[in-house]
Amino acid sequence: MMLSSLSISAADAFGAAAFAGSCLWPLMKQRRGLLVGQAATNLLFITHFILLGAYTAAALCALVVTQVLTALPETRRRWHSALFAATVPGIAAVAFATWAGLPSALSSIGISLSTTARWQSSTTRMRLFLLGAGLFWVSHNILVMSPFAIASDGISAIGNVARLIADRRAARRQSAVPTADAVNGNRAPAALAA
Repeated sequence: MMLSSLSISAADAFGAAAFAGSCLWPLMKQRRGLLVGQAATNLLFITHFILLGAYTAAALCALVVTQVLTALPETRRRWHSALFAATVPGIAAVAFATWAGLPSALSSIGISLSTTARWQSSTTRMRLFLLGAGLFWVSHNILVMSPFAIASDGISAIGNVARLIADRRAARRQSAVPTADAVNGNRAPAALAA
C-alpha cells in the first residue's frame, strides 16, 4: 500500500542515478577521473531530460559525452582536437534545432562554459569553469523543474569547491616544508642577508 503512493517515474529514476553520479565525480582528484565521472553522469542525464521533454539539455548532454571522450587523453592527436572543436558549433546547432526559449539559452551557455572547462589541462581551471557553468545549468534546471538536476548542480558545486580548498591547503602545506638549506642551517639570518 505504501509503495503505490511512493511510485517514481522513469525520469525520476534516471535523475536519481545521475544525481548519485554527480555526488561522486567532483570528488575525484585527477583530471581523468573528473572527465569519466562527467561522461557517466551525462549518459544518465540524457535519458532523464528526454523523459522530461527537455530535448535541448538531452542533446547538449550527448555533446558533453563526445567532448569528454575527445578530451580524455593527456596528449591529444589532431583528430581529438578536431572532433572536440566540432562540438562547439554543435552547441549552436542543437540550441537552434531544439529551441525552447530561456531554458535552451541557459543550457547552451552552461555547456559553452563546461566545454571550456573540459579542454583545460589544469584541474583547478577546469573546476573554476565548471562552477561558472553550474550557475547557468541550475537556472535551466529550475525552469524545467528537475529537482535531481538542481541537486546535482548543487552537489557538484560543493564537491568542486571542497576539492579546490583541499588542493589549495595541500599546496600551502607543500610550500611550508623547509628547504634542505634551511634544515641544515645553511640559511643566513635575515639581518645578515640584508
